[in-house]
Amino acid sequence: MKRSFSTYLTCALLIVGLIACGGDSDDDVDKQPTQPSTQPSTSGGGDVLQIDVDYPAEEAAIIEAFTLHAEAIGTEDANQFMAYWLRSESEDVFVAWVFWAGAFEKHLGWQAVRKAWEGIFHIRSGNMSVDINSVAINTTGKKASLRGSYRWAVNGNVIALMVKDRDEGWKIQQADYTGEKFGKQVEEIKNPAYVNPPPEED
Repeated sequence: MKRSFSTYLTCALLIVGLIACGGDSDDDVDKQPTQPSTQPSTSGGGDVLQIDVDYPAEEAAIIEAFTLHAEAIGTEDANQFMAYWLRSESEDVFVAWVFWAGAFEKHLGWQAVRKAWEGIFHIRSGNMSVDINSVAINTTGKKASLRGSYRWAVNGNVIALMVKDRDEGWKIQQADYTGEKFGKQVEEIKNPAYVNPPPEED
């Protein structure tokens, strides 16, 4: 009889403990902070964050920023066109061109890019225009590369890497106006999540 009573007592305590430690009420769930949504990983490495990116809207913003930068070049006002560049002295920020007598030049860091543009105005000026041919955006929607053509006294091809600043929108990090005649300069997006125009199927 004692064994039976102790068994009932143990079970009762266990049930009371489970009720006390039970799941959150709806009120408790409402008070928890909102978490990013997740989706199962296809690689078997657990859950990964699912990031919602409006790629067409980002593409439009990228094209607008690069186009406005080109238009600002025509003003020869560094305060206007350098506003579209990522403000960093890292060597990952650069411009490359052959505007000076066809010689290859590469200027590293925000200040050097600014001085290079100001210097080139001594021999080249006028309105610049660009036509963007393609845009590729990474999975987070924070980096993009573009290809296009420009007209500024001469015609040529341009490739650029853009990054999205949280507060200031899309900025130019790298720009190559040589059309890759001196090797690959710009770090284009590898395995982009979005490409326009889409690649042709084999």
